[in-house]
Amino acid sequence: MTSTLDYPESISLGKGITMTFEGHLRRVDVRAGEDDDVLIVPSHWHQDHDEVMHVLEGKIKITLGTQVTICTPETGDVFVPEECRIALESFKGVPCVVTERNEPLEFDKKELFFRNMGAIPGGYSITEMDFRVFLFMLAWMEKAFVTILGGYVAPLLGYRIKYENLKKR
Repeated sequence: MTSTLDYPESISLGKGITMTFEGHLRRVDVRAGEDDDVLIVPSHWHQDHDEVMHVLEGKIKITLGTQVTICTPETGDVFVPEECRIALESFKGVPCVVTERNEPLEFDKKELFFRNMGAIPGGYSITEMDFRVFLFMLAWMEKAFVTILGGYVAPLLGYRIKYENLKKR
């Protein structure tokens, strides 16, 4: 059973990079110190939700499909439709704060994903990850692979996720 204390307000995504959970909003802070990591979110897509990104401070490179845009606070909201590939990358030495929210707002899978990634023993660095299952996008094949590996093979090997839901007991 998971207690309220097991649900930290923020998790680390790398050296100098944190994600803070603020209700249905996730805020990513990139400190951008000399020895800090650059935030790199590899190309990925979302099956069940749209996403809205917004830069509060600094700048970040957002790639939607094949279109690359340098986003700043003046850019406003960046709408990412479901099944559209998205990638993000901060700039070395440039602090930034970016928020993301889902459409629909009532969508706990995203927070569960990040909380479980943050609970991996030994931690993880988003700068070292690659979200693609295959080099090309065949959504049905990626979904089948992840479902079989994550839903059946991993549990047989003894892996259990820390957070199965967001009910804080």
